[in-house]
Amino acid sequence: MTNCDCNAQEVNDYLLPVVKNKKLAGRLFWMTFEAPGLARSVRAGHSVMIFPDMGTDPLLGRPFAVADADAERGEFSVCYVLVGRGTEMLSLVPAGAKLRVRGFLGKPCPDTGDELILAGGGVGAAALMMKKRERRERCSLYIGMPGRGYEGYAEEILSIHPDAKIFADDGSFGEGDSMFKALPRPLADGMQAWCCGPVGFLEAMRRHYEDTPQRLYYLLDKRMACGYGGCMGCVIETANGLKRVCVDQTIFRADEVNIHDN
Repeated sequence: MTNCDCNAQEVNDYLLPVVKNKKLAGRLFWMTFEAPGLARSVRAGHSVMIFPDMGTDPLLGRPFAVADADAERGEFSVCYVLVGRGTEMLSLVPAGAKLRVRGFLGKPCPDTGDELILAGGGVGAAALMMKKRERRERCSLYIGMPGRGYEGYAEEILSIHPDAKIFADDGSFGEGDSMFKALPRPLADGMQAWCCGPVGFLEAMRRHYEDTPQRLYYLLDKRMACGYGGCMGCVIETANGLKRVCVDQTIFRADEVNIHDN
């Protein structure tokens, strides 16, 4: 176990204090850790693996994209959904407790001089928020969520990115009931769209930008076991061969992957 001020570019296990573990919606939570070294080093595309218990039950950690980092406060955050026993255990962790965290996993997203359209469906927005923090200029963040009951999620996002465009499926808050009525189209030269979310959302993005798939990119998340690239559990099949999300590649061009085969 390593303290949080060692070389944050290596994959290490850290024992980190939980600053906040807040319920944002029905099964949606926001967890913040105190980790000055990691908060200074994190980049868009990085993820961490959080172990719900200091023992071996459950044996494996749960991987999450880093949603935000505040270097001045020395904190970073993840957003997670309750989907099983491991995340349910995480939801019960009080502020002040310490958890084992492995990171950073994944390769940082490449920078680009192009204008960026960032589009997130549900909790998929978390993977894009760090890029918005890195790219304040010529970068727009669009986020869709179910609607009533998710106001806390919208408020958390807007507290970090006040210019984010929020869309609720039921139209009960935000700027409308569908981001697809507002997303710029077509993607001209000098523009890219990055998206993350459920397969249905990614497919809708593909249809929205069907004329320019070479300018549309997916941030894909996969289940991970080790986080080091050894277990091959997070492999994505691409036009350029197999890629491991934890060590090889985090963002994929839409016309180079079949999301239904991964």
